[in-house]
Amino acid sequence: MTDSTAGRVPAMKTVWMEQLRVVGLAIRREGALAGVVLAIGSLVVIAVSRIPILQAIVDEGGVSEFVFDPGEPPWGFIAVLAALLLPFVVWKGERRFGDTPLWSLPVDHRKHALLKVAAGWVWLLAILGAALAWVTFTVLVSGGTLGVDDVRVLVLDPVGAAAGAPDATESVRWTTPWWEWALPFTSATAAYLLASTLFLATARPLFWVAGLWVAGAGALGVAEIRDIGWIQRSAELVTWYAGGDSFNRGVQLPTGWIEGWMLLPSMEMWLASSAFWIGLGLVGVTAAVRRARSH
Repeated sequence: MTDSTAGRVPAMKTVWMEQLRVVGLAIRREGALAGVVLAIGSLVVIAVSRIPILQAIVDEGGVSEFVFDPGEPPWGFIAVLAALLLPFVVWKGERRFGDTPLWSLPVDHRKHALLKVAAGWVWLLAILGAALAWVTFTVLVSGGTLGVDDVRVLVLDPVGAAAGAPDATESVRWTTPWWEWALPFTSATAAYLLASTLFLATARPLFWVAGLWVAGAGALGVAEIRDIGWIQRSAELVTWYAGGDSFNRGVQLPTGWIEGWMLLPSMEMWLASSAFWIGLGLVGVTAAVRRARSH
């Protein structure tokens, strides 16, 4: 920036509104496609629930009533997957390294990058909110259930449970807590920030994603072989926060196999995980935008 251009620096509000507009245009095609898929899925669910012939076919297939619990798979995982892919759409067609237009704009490139990431996050929350509302509407129209209200078997001692010890298990009444409705938003936020960090810090984000996945899978494999408990527990916690199936597994009791829970998620777990992963993502994005232009 030179003295001749200093007077023509736009206000941050103007830059922010422009970034919202540009990012919205960048994701419109993918967003429209996702909306079409969601609409078709909703029509199928409603048709199956309301048309007797289709309902009979589905019942013969053993499909139970549609239950929507945002804290259970696959809902959270879908949100996280969309958040991981979003930076590729937000930054498509824009060079991030070398001789990039970022350096010729009348706004500091760091602020430009941060505002672009923030605009993508706003659109992510808007899309997730609309999707959540649409799925909720579909569930209500189809006669499904919002959330769960059941009794879960908490396994306190797996060995004792298999032997039939009465104090090895505990029956706990479980109702979907309010914070599970916010879980997809916080986990998607963390995933988006971490993916944006890789996208801004390296010219080959997919290479790093593959490397991190291989490293994680290798560490988990070693933990299974060596029975390293803290790695296994950490992996389960990450899987749960990312919307995967975790903490519950088949348990052998003297009366037969049941679905038991090794741990029941809590609001404290959600808050701690959100603070850690979102904080890590914010630090990563802030550090990534400080990289030199030639890298």
